[in-house]
Amino acid sequence: MHHGSAVPRRARFRRGAAALTFVALSAGTALTGAPAATAAGSAALAGKACAPTEGFSGCRLFVPTDGKQAFTVPSGVTSLDVRAWGEGGRGNSMAYGGAGGFVAGTLKVTPGEALSLAVGGPGFGDALGGKGGKGGSGGERGGNSSAVRTSGGSALIVAGGGGGGGGDVAHGQAGTAGGENGQDGSEKDRGGKGATGATGGAAGGNGAAGADHAKGGAGGAGGAGRYGGGGGGAGYAGGGGGTGAETGSSTGNDPTTGSGGGGSSYAEPARVDDARLVVGSRYDAPEKKDPFWASSDNPIDSGVAEGGVNAPGGPGRIVLQWRQSPAVDRLIQVSGTDATTQPGVDVRPLAVAARDKDGKPVGDTSVTFTVEDPDGLKPLFYLTGGPDDDETVVATDAQGRAQTPWIGLGSRKEGSFTVRAKTLGAETSFTVRVKESPYTVSVGGGNEQKAEQGEDFAEALVARVVKSGKAAPAGTEVEFRVEDAAEGAPRFEGGDRVVRVKTDDSGEATAPALTAGEGTGTYTVAASVGDAMTQFAVEVVPGDGEAEEPGPGDESPSPSASPTTDPTPSAEPSPSTSTGTSGTTGGDGTSTTGGTSTDLDGGSLASTGAGGIGVLLAAAAALAAVGFAAFRLAPRLKLRSRDNA
Repeated sequence: MHHGSAVPRRARFRRGAAALTFVALSAGTALTGAPAATAAGSAALAGKACAPTEGFSGCRLFVPTDGKQAFTVPSGVTSLDVRAWGEGGRGNSMAYGGAGGFVAGTLKVTPGEALSLAVGGPGFGDALGGKGGKGGSGGERGGNSSAVRTSGGSALIVAGGGGGGGGDVAHGQAGTAGGENGQDGSEKDRGGKGATGATGGAAGGNGAAGADHAKGGAGGAGGAGRYGGGGGGAGYAGGGGGTGAETGSSTGNDPTTGSGGGGSSYAEPARVDDARLVVGSRYDAPEKKDPFWASSDNPIDSGVAEGGVNAPGGPGRIVLQWRQSPAVDRLIQVSGTDATTQPGVDVRPLAVAARDKDGKPVGDTSVTFTVEDPDGLKPLFYLTGGPDDDETVVATDAQGRAQTPWIGLGSRKEGSFTVRAKTLGAETSFTVRVKESPYTVSVGGGNEQKAEQGEDFAEALVARVVKSGKAAPAGTEVEFRVEDAAEGAPRFEGGDRVVRVKTDDSGEATAPALTAGEGTGTYTVAASVGDAMTQFAVEVVPGDGEAEEPGPGDESPSPSASPTTDPTPSAEPSPSTSTGTSGTTGGDGTSTTGGTSTDLDGGSLASTGAGGIGVLLAAAAALAAVGFAAFRLAPRLKLRSRDNA
């Protein structure tokens, strides 16, 4: 599985062809779309959703921030699989930083329990590594520790930081973080000593000793001099700082300064079962074969917990995994079934809802969405803060709902591709068709409105249809479909889920009145003409005196809204929210308004763009497609691996 490694299996950066893309988007404002939406997950849990290893349903990955991160144990969870790396120490060309430590085990927890996490990285950690000693050739700082603590501050798991390299002209190696004990700097009698359990390591020469656990576990500072000593790594207790010196080595083999010692690691015996405290080798990080370890995303910095080799030490990392109870029994498609789009036009988010065997939503479970592309259409998820990829992981919200980001296409061919959604115990697959159509459909009115249970929505849904750059001829049939088959979902006049309406002389089709059902939350209504589609988002809120409850039926709980801005323009631009639906799609209750019905492809979420000034927008779409194709063909970043460093 792909676990957010810095070396994606197949990825593209959307940064090339900037000028051409800007011109196209200025004219057509994302007619082909360039959204960078991040799929919505659970707002209750911190960290980034990640793909769990076998046997687990939920996963959160924590990386360095400038503060502590709070994690609330999900409902029904009594144990967490924890993996933690401390930060590696910084090194220079002569003295390498020590690797951070690794701690893993099964943490016993209580549902709803609040935990506090701190991840070691530049400027922050559970405890800070010692500063490098000042001098003309200064020493390097020690690595910061990573930790999981109770809300009251008691240590549960601590992964120590590696020591920092000394500033001498002769080769040296800072101490690697523990294990129960950190390792010493390599320079005899000058390097700082590694921490021993809860006791800080002794200093080398004029360096500072590491702090005991009772005093916070910080690393000792390196000694000052013409050549500064390296700082000790932080941990359950801190490593000692190395000595500084007024003169450098005369032979190049007899160092006069010392590197810092490594911090110690810790696992609370009363609450952590099967604990493993693993030590790296010199600057080489421990547990590099673990699926959550990651190399650097550039050739300069270090990978997770690596000691710096003339570079900063690698950042720390914490991963929490768990198994949900009750477990997911099935994944229900709630948005995007039978989605269709045109070549070069982005696909709206696809969504699923996780349900247990009783039909109740399962929140805080990781859903892995994977693209399968037999026709070579080059579809990739638009991911925020990184390259686009053919795999993404999204956590379900309180209503069990998880949706993909927008999906971009790297070719203008016709064909189809599959998006597979998978979690522990269940999976489902979407088929997305890419097909040319002379039509475009956009929102003309009625989007993003609310109604109380059992009441009519105040504004009718209006779809605007363009054919070959002009308003569609009067009498063009438009299908409106509520993408939720559950009994409590909204229905059109007469109780119908699907209606067909003909356009007027201006190319607009107005649906009959839409009435809110008993289910609450946000629902999606798709409007389609052949293979061209758009969608509306409507919200049902509790009536006076009613508590907000999921909709009735074993597949009907309605998800809470997860807004995604609709980048499809119209003659009168109106952002559309692509949000939660519930239950399944597919059908019954079809009626025809304003003429004889014909069989149309329906139920898709893939918008094909918008009307407006047809010729200009069509030209803009072509330019945008060329621009996106250009930067999707940009060279991929080749990242270094330090496995053989």
